[in-house]
This record gives sequence, C-alpha cells and structure tokens, in this order.
Amino acid sequence: MWLRSVVGGMLFLRFVASAWALDASALAIEMSTRYAPYADWAKVMDVDVLARQTPSRYWRTPNEIVSERAEGALPLAGLHIALDPGHIGGAWADAEGRHFRITEDDFYVREGELVLLVAQRAREQLVALGAKVSLLREANLPVNPKRPFDYLELAATQVRQPIECTPEALWAYGSALRARAERLSIVTGELLERARLVNQEIQPDALISLHINAAAWPVSESESESESESDSEGESDSESESESEGDSKVGDDGYSDKCGDEKMLYLVDSNHLHALIFGCMSAGELQSGRQQAQLAVKLVNGSGAVELSLGDALMVTLAEATALPAGKYEGHNAILLDLEQPYLFARNLLMLRMVECPTVLLEPHVANSVTAYARIQAALADRAAARALADDDILVEYADAVVAGVLTCYADVSVD
Repeated sequence: MWLRSVVGGMLFLRFVASAWALDASALAIEMSTRYAPYADWAKVMDVDVLARQTPSRYWRTPNEIVSERAEGALPLAGLHIALDPGHIGGAWADAEGRHFRITEDDFYVREGELVLLVAQRAREQLVALGAKVSLLREANLPVNPKRPFDYLELAATQVRQPIECTPEALWAYGSALRARAERLSIVTGELLERARLVNQEIQPDALISLHINAAAWPVSESESESESESDSEGESDSESESESEGDSKVGDDGYSDKCGDEKMLYLVDSNHLHALIFGCMSAGELQSGRQQAQLAVKLVNGSGAVELSLGDALMVTLAEATALPAGKYEGHNAILLDLEQPYLFARNLLMLRMVECPTVLLEPHVANSVTAYARIQAALADRAAARALADDDILVEYADAVVAGVLTCYADVSVD
C-alpha cells in the first residue's frame, strides 16, 4: 500500500517537472498495484512504449493552478471543475432503476434528483470561492440526445429472439427489447455522451461525479425461498453493465430491485461511504483494444496521481462530515489503494476510464438504509414545504463536504 502512494507521488513529480519523463518501471508498478493488479497485463500493455509517448492533456494539475494564482485572489481562482450529477431522475428515474419509496406517504427517492441538488449547492459555494464550475446537466433530463427508439436496432442484436411465436413469447420479447433499448439510451449512451462532453467541450481541470449508494433489498422470511435464486446473482445487472460498457452506479443495486412493488421493500441497517477512481481492470477488459487505448491515455497524461490526491481529500472531508464507516468490496472488481485511506478504491467504470482529466466518483450513504432514508425524507419534506434547511440536512452536508475537499486539494496547499 505504501508503495502505491510512493509511485503515485513519483509520477506526479515527473508530471509537474518542466521536462516530462515517464519511467517504464514506475508505470509497471502502477499497472501491477492499481490498474491491473489481478491480470497478466504485460501480455497486452508495453510500458516501455508508453514511457516514450508524449503526453497530451487539456487539464492542469493543482500545483500548476496554484502557481498561476495571483496574490490575494480567491482561494479557488483559476480552477475549472466539472460536477456530474449522476443518473437523470425525473420522468426517467423509474426506467433507470433509481426510484423507490417505502410507503405511499413517503417522498420518492430518486438519486438523479438528489445529487442535482447537491451539485447546485456545491457550485454556488465553489463559484463564490473563485472557481469556474460546469455542471454536466442542469435539469432532470438526459444529456444524451438519442432516445431509446434510436437504439432499437442495436438492442435487437443483444436480445434473444423468441423460439415460439405465441402471444406470451412475443410480448416478453417486446418487453425485453424495450428495456434493453432504454438501458442503452439512459445508461450506456448517457455515460458515453457525458464523457464526450467533458473531453471535447468542457475540458475541466477535474471531474467529480456525485452519487448516493444503495444496497440490495432484503426480503422477508416468507419471500426468501422464492427470491433466493434471483438474489443469488446480487449485482448481476449493474455489475455486468459496469464492467463492460460501464455503469456509474457501484455496489448493490438497491434502487432498482423490486422498486415497482413497494410492498416488498425493507430498509437495511448498513450505511457507509466510499469513492472510486480508475483502475483494477480485469484480464477480459484488457483484451479490448478500446479499453487499452483509454488506459494508455490515463497512464501517460498523469491523471492518476491527481485522482489519488483529490480522492483522498474528498474522502477525508466526507468521512469527517458523515462519520460513516468505509464501504468494502469483495472479489477482484475493485482494489483498496492505501490502508491509511480505507474509503478510496480503484475500479474500472466507463466514466472513470473514458474521462481524460482526473475523475473521482463519490458514493456517500446507502439510500435504502434506515438512517439515510430517514434523513433523505426529512430533507425532501423541508424542501417541499419551503422550510429553512436543517443544520444536519443530508444534502447540505454532502455538498459542503465536497467543497471542503476541493479546497483541500486546490487552494494553496501543495499536493505533492
């Protein structure tokens, strides 16, 4: 763990040097400890070739921004930060599987709407501190201009055609086709468009993707027998999407499981916090030429070292604000990067991999936990009644901690 931090610092120091010089041995250590720790990466990635590449980047490091800041300027003057309110919300929340409530008297919990409120509050404070802030979306509407209809042809290649031409089989096929086209539009296509927007149009110094986690729904004893087979896959839909084309949701997919049948929902006890940066590619993912090219860009341009610094800063401030324990991953789809920072993991998700600037994805709270759900309901009730927001408002707490983390990384404190 100590070695990962040392190598990250080595790469960062090279990055801020006047003459860039990538070191193949340092890149090899990064591959083995962060980017592909469970894969034989040397068969597909040549670090000697990478070390000879000339880096190209549109973003600036924290030290570069600080060094260009005029004396007496605002603390974040010169910084251009992008905030990604994850998912969509609104009319799309149900289709994207980010929509639930426990009783009919409760407010619906829609992740896309909650994190947009967080992003808007954080933007207001960051701008007041001198930063330029770009939100990837300003409303609960897709960024992707293509709608599910535009993906029907592609969806047809991914959904198995019915063997029988019975009404039931045809109905099931049509439903599966529609669901797949919706997912291609509002999940995969949405993520691809947001990554394109960041790299080609916004070109910020860093991107923070805002999310709220969720756990798999528990079942009652009477339901456990009938549900055991389907629940055995746990994260199957969310995880398979995230590891192939990428789904910015991480952890158990608590928003979407059985959200259409509110009688079956039971809150969980566990509530925790973690963040993700790019890394931990599997052997299968490394076989993709597209993913190899994206990995090469991230390795050569030095974004990884800044992700470590920004991710650490954000986890320190969020952990202090929320007092939540660190989330955990089982298996090889993510890796903890430093034992001294138990909240920060590397994982291969589309947004983390495709966005060229330093990118950190935040997952505070478990929305369907007893504690977080009650706080979300209180926050939504205050806003619906136009009341003053409580001092312990969960969304205010989230936004304020993000601002504090950005200040830690990009104010006048050196991150090397």
